[in-house]
Amino acid sequence: MASTSSTLAPQDESGIAGALEGIVTKTDVVVEALRSGNHKDVVLVRGGSATGCAAAVNASSAGGEPANVNCGVPTLQQMISQVGGSQPGIPQEKLPEFTSVPANATKWARRGGWLVVKINTRYLIAGDAGEKGWICLKNAPLVSAQFLPHPKPLTAEEGKGFLNAD
Repeated sequence: MASTSSTLAPQDESGIAGALEGIVTKTDVVVEALRSGNHKDVVLVRGGSATGCAAAVNASSAGGEPANVNCGVPTLQQMISQVGGSQPGIPQEKLPEFTSVPANATKWARRGGWLVVKINTRYLIAGDAGEKGWICLKNAPLVSAQFLPHPKPLTAEEGKGFLNAD
């Protein structure tokens, strides 16, 4: 799956999200792996810019940094910063957040496309519950990654409203 081209047939936003439903690991499977400590490789997705997604694919890491198998999971404070946003006196640290619900990634995919990854649950911590989000460190290694370009991405000017995504 380490590719930057689409292997899915649909050529519209909802069609791609629908096709991803059959590929992305269901939320309850991720929850159970984290709860039990019986870690497994899962497929998750996020939307992002073509540049950010390509960096992740090329580095085989969630955030495009050199992969580190010993990176561990984000701390509780990092998770709170990611989900809750900036807090007085504490700079916000943005980390990669994937979802187990492909439709939830669509808004951010308009900035460039979808990043579909296979990652081990030992690198994940629960993120935004409403988005069924899963957070990891930027250097969390990926088993595989694929970028699916959005069929009609926003221009840079239009995408400014989503700058907090990756």
